[in-house]
Parts: sequence; structure tokens; C-alpha cells
Amino acid sequence: MTTLSLRAYTPQATSHDHDHHQLVLPIRGHLDIQVGSHHGTVVTGECVIIRPGEAHLFHAKDAARFIVADLDYLPDNLAASQRVVFSISTLLMDYLLFLEAQLQGEVDKHIDQLSIALFLGLLEKQTCDQRVDRRLLRVLDVMNAQLAQPHDVASLARLAHLSPTQFHKVFRDNLGVSVKQYLTARRMERARAQLIHTDLSVQQVAEAVGYQNLSAFSRRFSCYFGQSPREMTRQYSSLTPPNE
Repeated sequence: MTTLSLRAYTPQATSHDHDHHQLVLPIRGHLDIQVGSHHGTVVTGECVIIRPGEAHLFHAKDAARFIVADLDYLPDNLAASQRVVFSISTLLMDYLLFLEAQLQGEVDKHIDQLSIALFLGLLEKQTCDQRVDRRLLRVLDVMNAQLAQPHDVASLARLAHLSPTQFHKVFRDNLGVSVKQYLTARRMERARAQLIHTDLSVQQVAEAVGYQNLSAFSRRFSCYFGQSPREMTRQYSSLTPPNE
């Protein structure tokens, strides 16, 4: 049976093993961990795979937080990989931040089951063959946490300790898109999620993802999704059952 939990680890290193699969995914801070012959740091945007009977030793700062998944089995894409640590998709990372809030609330069995099903679905779509260049991890963290900011290339390059030219190349080589394309995609996906799952107005959503001009936001959103923000809001509102 799969369970999800929100955890913190102590600065004092502890070691143990268990008879099930476990995934540890940082959402705040990082984790220093030794699993078998692997010894290193797992940061936000990454996942560590711990297999049954595999002794592991770990420690973290008190402020760090992690989503931990205990699993009876690993999805085929993870089971077939030899990696201990891999980079997760931005979609899964966004979902983990939602889970953080969910796991701090009251336990609801039905919602828990839906949350686990969605987590497993996203997990099955992960690619484990590549880790993002560690110089980009801080950059991606800042970009995703501050989507309303303009994020000029020069400032992002400084975060990665690279020249702007080097930064452009490393970013595209790792993520397959330019910085501008990445930011646009993240902003549009975040806007879509807020339009569907919150009561924020279109103007508020636009501002939350860095658009002060509502018309510019609506044009970009319509181009990206093939429908306007208001059309998408109406579409998903019509699918929501009325309160009994």
C-alpha cells in the first residue's frame, strides 16, 4: 500500500533500512544521504530511490522538509533505472508543493486516495536517465518560486556562476528549451492550475505569474492552450458537481 507523508530529518545522521520501496523528495532545503555505494546531496527538484533492505544514512537541517512515499512496488520506469537520484519534472514538483499543504490538513481518506493516484500517475511519467546540471538547480528553484518576477538572463546566469553565453547553452542543453520558453511554459501551467483550482480572478492570476497587462496575458494564454482564460474557467466550472 502506498502512503505519502511530510517529514523533517534531524541534523544528526541516522541509519536504517526497511522492507518496502521508499522515495524521498525534498521540497524545502536538501538532504545529505548515503544509500549503498551512493553518497551525496539530494536537493529540491530531485528524488532519491531507496529499495527494500537497502541501508541508508541521512541528515538534514531542521528547516528542511520532504515528501516521503512508501511503496509496495516501483513503477516500471523507476524499477528499470540504475540511478539512485534523478531530477523530477516541474509538473511533479508543483504537485509536491500542493501535497505539502494537503498533508498538513485533516485526514480525508477519499482525498488521500486521489492524491496518491495522481502522485503515482505523475511518477510513471518521470525520466530517470538524466539529472539536471547542478548549477541550474538554484536557478530553477528561484524561477519557479518567483514566477511573477521578470528574471533577466544576466541575473540568472550569476546565480549559476556562469556567463550569460554559457548559461544559455547549459540551460538549453539540459532542458531542451530557452530560458524564455521555459518561463512562459511554467507561467502558463501555473496560471492554468490557479484558474481551475482556485477562486482567483483572471486579473489576479495574470499578476501572480508576472503579467500586469491582462490583454497580454490573455493573448499568451490563448496562444498556449488554444482557449482564453475565461473559456477555460467556464469549461472546468461546468464539470464541477454542485454542492449537495
